[in-house]
Amino acid sequence: MPEWTTNNAIVLSARFLGENTYILSIFTGDHGRHLGVIKKKHPPEIGTLIHATWKARLPEQLGTFYIEEIKSYAPLFSDDILRLNTLTAICTLLDKTLPERQLYTNLHQYVLQLLPDLATTDFLKKYVLFEIQLLAALGFALDTSQCAGGGNAHDLAYISPKTGRAVSREKGRPYHDKLLPLPTFIWQDAPATAQDLCDGLNLTAHFLTNCLPNGIIPPVRMHLLKGKNG
Repeated sequence: MPEWTTNNAIVLSARFLGENTYILSIFTGDHGRHLGVIKKKHPPEIGTLIHATWKARLPEQLGTFYIEEIKSYAPLFSDDILRLNTLTAICTLLDKTLPERQLYTNLHQYVLQLLPDLATTDFLKKYVLFEIQLLAALGFALDTSQCAGGGNAHDLAYISPKTGRAVSREKGRPYHDKLLPLPTFIWQDAPATAQDLCDGLNLTAHFLTNCLPNGIIPPVRMHLLKGKNG
């Protein structure tokens, strides 16, 4: 009988199956995104860290989870709709984009560090950087190492919507209307203004929409820039 145990798994979703029964989707460092049945009156909230044991009669079966909650982040943001929406967007994107049972160990570690950072003042900046990490993990990394047109690599200002390659301010100026703005915080350590965050979210939304299946962007993501207090 196949069985494994993991720590610091992140709850992505819980779909009601029947009385006191749910299909739980979790993101683990050693088993990827994994589904299983859980029998509880109240399932853990999304974003909750859990200790999980999975058991099944055959490896290909859905199997059953036995869990212990470690830390729940959602209650910390119960009075902060913007941070709660951000947490929901993280979990929903991971749930929709990651193929089941495929390892993304580095991304899992990145999200583990991101969750407590939702309490910081620049959490929206870190959320945009998460989406860039997600794209890279799925094979759609943006190239901000140099200017695609041979321009100044220290003055990048645009991204090609077709190739995902950065373009310098000088080289991109004639094609301004055809390129996506590239906020400085995406390619070097810098603060982010409200406009930078908007540009960053539009940039990642373009690649999430065009590189991944339709409907991948959760509706809650549309509310992330409506004000820091919702």
